[in-house]
Amino acid sequence: MNETKLVRKAQQGHQGAFEELFEKYQGFVWNVVYRMTYDFEESEDMAQEVFVTVWKSLKNFRGHSAFSTWLYRIAVNKTLNRLRSKKSFSSLPGEQVEFHLDREKFLKQNPETTFNELEGEKTLAELLGRLDPDRRLAIILRELEELSYEEIAKVMDTPIGTVRSRIARAKKDLMALAQATVNRKKP
Repeated sequence: MNETKLVRKAQQGHQGAFEELFEKYQGFVWNVVYRMTYDFEESEDMAQEVFVTVWKSLKNFRGHSAFSTWLYRIAVNKTLNRLRSKKSFSSLPGEQVEFHLDREKFLKQNPETTFNELEGEKTLAELLGRLDPDRRLAIILRELEELSYEEIAKVMDTPIGTVRSRIARAKKDLMALAQATVNRKKP
């Protein structure tokens, strides 16, 4: 069944259709929330909250954008609101990212991950955690979730030019952070 039909059936209260949407998007939602917070427990709680909100608000979805865009927008808004309420909206220090990157739990959520990929995720977590949250979100949505600039603009409710700027600046920041990390590790 195509996504439009699934959404319509879910809007009519068909639980099986909603479960299919949940299965399709739960990993994407969790990954976005996780990479914004780098807190495993928080990510699981937030992902569940997102899907509860989606279930309750599904009747309001009009199809003006893709379902995935609408879902991402809910996930992003809930995550940003939670971060703001906890006053942890700023960049995460490297030690905090290290503390929250739980190997066992990450592997449980991403069972296909190899050891080298896990080490790469650890490095990525450290670097992303140091970015401004808006840049972090833009680069996550573009490079990790592979959304188009147009989709990111809709998800972030931001003009496309701002999205392009945030991504460009995030890439520049990541390069500088990576270079600084390499220089720190040299003997």
